[in-house]
Amino acid sequence: MTQQIVIDPVTRIEGHAKITLQLDEAGHVQDAHFHVTQLRGFEKFCEGRPFHEMPSLMARICGICPVSHLMASAKACDALMAVHIPYTARHLRRIMKPGADYPVARPELFLSLIAGPVARHGF
Repeated sequence: MTQQIVIDPVTRIEGHAKITLQLDEAGHVQDAHFHVTQLRGFEKFCEGRPFHEMPSLMARICGICPVSHLMASAKACDALMAVHIPYTARHLRRIMKPGADYPVARPELFLSLIAGPVARHGF
């Protein structure tokens, strides 16, 4: 007997979405669907615009992880132009990514960093 699992709503993302999983008789995932139930219109907004504007526009898709969208768009532009970025640029991108979205995704950490010592330690 197959089973269907629906996760609705999906939290920790910007916008509204759900996930539908179809399991086979053994309980393994046979099929998975990620449903975005909201139209934001970024695809339409980007039509006809120069490709070099895409990274800065894509960074505005999400208020939680702007750097992730910016980096994905920059990589897409690199691929579009068949550009191989230099070694140093590749490594700068790698070290920029892990910490860039973290303070926004973890507001308690961000707020504790900008708070004074009394607020941080309670004395």
